[in-house]
Amino acid sequence: MGTQRRVSPLLAVLVVLIVIGIFGQIQQGALGLLIPVGLVAIVWLLYKFPPSRFMRGGSSRSAYQRAAVQSRKRQQARSEADKPKRRPTPFRVIEGNKNRDDDPPPYH
Repeated sequence: MGTQRRVSPLLAVLVVLIVIGIFGQIQQGALGLLIPVGLVAIVWLLYKFPPSRFMRGGSSRSAYQRAAVQSRKRQQARSEADKPKRRPTPFRVIEGNKNRDDDPPPYH
């Protein structure tokens, strides 16, 4: 079984008021409803298909891909640069002053 979705009371009241407003507008005359519907349609079309002059060199995805390629090239240039090889540093162990008993350490 699927989960049941409940409609919030605020959303239900809002939808009912919208439907009442639309029917009231239709009764008064459809010409008054034409302007808001036309404006909403124009805004939606501009959102879905923006004019080319507002585009900034392609989509944000392509800008991300260009930046990723440039970053990879920089990383390769850094790794390929001639770095002087370090000679291994000889480490030595300094003996401490702790007891060297074979007893396990006390935890409590």
